[in-house]
Amino acid sequence: LFVNRIRTGNFNDANPFGSDGRATLETASNTEINALVIDRSYYQFPLGDSWTATVGAVVRQDDMLGVWPSSYPSDAVLDILTYAGARDTYNLAAGAGAGLTWSNDNLVASALVVSSEASDATQGLCTDQGSDTITTQLAWVDDNFTVAAAYTVNDNGNTDDSADADDYSAYGLSGVYQIDTDSEWIPSSISAGFGWKNPDNEDAVDTADNSIEDGNTWTVGLLWNDAFIDGNNLGWAVGTAETHRSDTGYDDPLAWEVFYEMAVSDNITVTPAIFVLQRDGEQNDDDAGGLVKTTFSF
Repeated sequence: LFVNRIRTGNFNDANPFGSDGRATLETASNTEINALVIDRSYYQFPLGDSWTATVGAVVRQDDMLGVWPSSYPSDAVLDILTYAGARDTYNLAAGAGAGLTWSNDNLVASALVVSSEASDATQGLCTDQGSDTITTQLAWVDDNFTVAAAYTVNDNGNTDDSADADDYSAYGLSGVYQIDTDSEWIPSSISAGFGWKNPDNEDAVDTADNSIEDGNTWTVGLLWNDAFIDGNNLGWAVGTAETHRSDTGYDDPLAWEVFYEMAVSDNITVTPAIFVLQRDGEQNDDDAGGLVKTTFSF
């Protein structure tokens, strides 16, 4: 399998729905105006009956995992709800990378490395100064459920041992249960996950916003396939709006969304959605909104 994906988008840093915005969307990307960029470029191939290798100049963490332990999103809206509950473990780092997956009946194991600054001559691939992500995952895949445990070490290339939010180890436990039912009220699948984050070096605990300390995340997502009309899907999810801390007075803000994916044709879907992102602190208003997303597939 040889993958090359070209992408364009203008969700820049100043956009509230962009990567650094207050309500980052799952589909948001920024390639500058009128620019087409290679968003993925990797090669995946078998090594015997049980092994699969992936190598690429532009490959993302989840491209190399043997299992994605969630059926949510189907057509999700908020980016924060799309990480199988373990936002820091499944950080979706992208760059030059390589990975191996081994599978034997129901058991699937993966190990991978991604260097997001490999193309920078001053940083490089797997160097002390480079930004690298190493992930291992062990999963059990059955007919109607999947459960996976993962461990990630993220190194931001910080060599002076100062506190850095991007230097951490993280753990995740996630799974999905597929429900075989004829009832239109019972969801077709339930996905849930929990993650823990441990920074290499912490700030003083119980300090101001954005302190660097231990944290956790979680998400629960429900999907109803063929909801009300065959071919349409209903989705609902709730989870942490950011990595939660243990500070006194911290509000543990949550995020939730509801969407309804409507199949207009075999190649077009229209998805209206509403969402809310809570903010920590009385001085910060929650973000609430709605949108209509149209997806074309060819």
